[in-house]
Amino acid sequence: QLGPLKLFKDGSLGARTALVRGGYKDDPTNNGIEWMGEEVMDEFCKVASDAGIQVATHVIGDGAIEKTIDSYEKTFGEEGNKLRHTLVHCQITDKALLERIAKLGIVVSYQPIFLDYDMHIVEKRCGKELASTSYAFKTLGDLGAKIAYGTDCPVEDCNPFPNIYSAVTRKDSKGFPEGGFYPEECVDVYTAIDAYTEGSAYMEFMEGKKGRIKPGQLADIVVLDKDIFTCDSMEIRDILPVMTMIDGKIVYKK
Repeated sequence: QLGPLKLFKDGSLGARTALVRGGYKDDPTNNGIEWMGEEVMDEFCKVASDAGIQVATHVIGDGAIEKTIDSYEKTFGEEGNKLRHTLVHCQITDKALLERIAKLGIVVSYQPIFLDYDMHIVEKRCGKELASTSYAFKTLGDLGAKIAYGTDCPVEDCNPFPNIYSAVTRKDSKGFPEGGFYPEECVDVYTAIDAYTEGSAYMEFMEGKKGRIKPGQLADIVVLDKDIFTCDSMEIRDILPVMTMIDGKIVYKK
């Protein structure tokens, strides 16, 4: 099975190279970097789409997200986003961008663990108004968008539990802030696990084969050292597996 064509539209928030529409609040003349211009981006998306290949693009700033959606939409026919073109990271958003993503059926691959660092800089970089609609895990899900979670390993550790912790609590590794960073965007544990399992399977066109524990699907199963659904949310980040099965075969046992 051939995976997606990976493209990069911009850089990072920390380095102020993410492409933002209004300039950085702490560096007003800087809009970030557009690694791939419109014409080249359009061509890559067209070539991939004509060949039946999915496209997944690194986008962090709202400018990069908007321009990438534009390029994706140019390839859509009557069936819409049939190749499940994906926005990877999709961090800085306003409500209009979120609504457009959901309306067009564009998949979003979120990495909630990025909040661990970014919550300490995003308001300085983008202002409180835009920060309040960014990393919008709950709002985008409520709009009906297809969402997958990942960790962006090796940028972050591949351990899924700190990632789930970040999505559920919106706190950093030290438990800050007490109520969570814009807590209205917290999701529940079930939603976070759905994004990791069913959502990720959908992103790779495998929802008929994996992502759920049910007859006819691969027996990809993990047994944990505590009940992730009932434990204190602060304990989620420290959960450990005691057994892992892939396609019914035990590949790890503590």
